[in-house]
Amino acid sequence: MALWNDGRVMKWVGFPDGLRYDLEKIRDWYKKLRLDSSRHHFVVHAEGVGFCGEVYYAVDKAYRRAGLDIKFTPEAQGQGLATDALKTLIRIVFESEPEIEAVWVEPSAENTAARKLYERCGLKAKPRPSDMEQGPSYWELRREDSDGG
Repeated sequence: MALWNDGRVMKWVGFPDGLRYDLEKIRDWYKKLRLDSSRHHFVVHAEGVGFCGEVYYAVDKAYRRAGLDIKFTPEAQGQGLATDALKTLIRIVFESEPEIEAVWVEPSAENTAARKLYERCGLKAKPRPSDMEQGPSYWELRREDSDGG
């Protein structure tokens, strides 16, 4: 809840004042998450840092891809922890979701730190698939191009 209410984190996804979630809204979100087998959310902790943030993926079986998301507290950024977490998430997707051919993200042009993170993890800017709604960008890593592919 603190992560989602932090405008420093959420500004990159369009919420410069945070989501303003309270305990009731978090509980509702969690109930919906548990009912949706295509969505997977993980909390990231690191020794010496504690709570770092979250990673997430959502499976789109029809198009054989999974959308990724990562949010880290400012205190946990710049230490290589996000790179480790995102690489681990990508490995988990490709190991546990055999039908998924690609993972993707859509960083804003202004979020240069996220773009550098995605590059370190092997994602590259590509043309946005025609079946998707408009978005700020489209970056992809295909299974065959991943370390675990």
